[in-house]
Amino acid sequence: MVGLCQRCDGTGWVVEERDGRQVCRPCACQLERRREELVREAAIPERFRHCTLESFQLWNPHDPSLAQAKRRTQEFVEAWPLVQKGLLFMGPCGTGKTHLAVAALAELVRRKGVRGFYVNFLDLVVQLQMSFDGTGPSRGEILEPVLTAELVVLDELGAARPTPWVMDLLYYVLNTRYLGKRITVCTTNYTDVANRERGEETLADRLSAPVRSRLYEMCEEVRLYGEDYRQHMAKRRR
Repeated sequence: MVGLCQRCDGTGWVVEERDGRQVCRPCACQLERRREELVREAAIPERFRHCTLESFQLWNPHDPSLAQAKRRTQEFVEAWPLVQKGLLFMGPCGTGKTHLAVAALAELVRRKGVRGFYVNFLDLVVQLQMSFDGTGPSRGEILEPVLTAELVVLDELGAARPTPWVMDLLYYVLNTRYLGKRITVCTTNYTDVANRERGEETLADRLSAPVRSRLYEMCEEVRLYGEDYRQHMAKRRR
């Protein structure tokens, strides 16, 4: 049958000789299938499923932060599970923050069997708000993978309007993961420096000072300073 594993004919078991007798052992395809299940459970959006460390382009030779960020992400993946902190990718739009965060998640799931989960923080806020009417998944069902996964990518921190409810939610998520010693990788377009005259906000403005303080303990900063890759490619196409 097309698609069946040729080692076990789809049974999941391989028969081999040991000490003059036949024994069964799990086929490698079981592990492969389990890894692919973990990738699906990680909820990586279709848009980002192509993201790997190998495909991350060092497209701008004048921007050393690209190579530095890629190297630090590779080191993080190689060191797992002997890591004490997650990563906080900081920088303008289009610099590759989400690509690197998702690439680390996908590689750790596939190579090391890590139970991971991707969530865009703005989407999480909207899902929880929609749960208030009781017609969809409950608050607990929505939050369970975010709170308990070995590795979580929290994308676009600061994108949600910083209401007290949003700040309390973010503190709850991060503090729960911190207390459970679970690793979190985050991305944000905000930094700790802002030009007030131009109406800019800092990361602490968007997340609250307590949340920013918690992130200092939980994540190592990885800065990307370059231009918008998407804008660059659009100009090339024109």
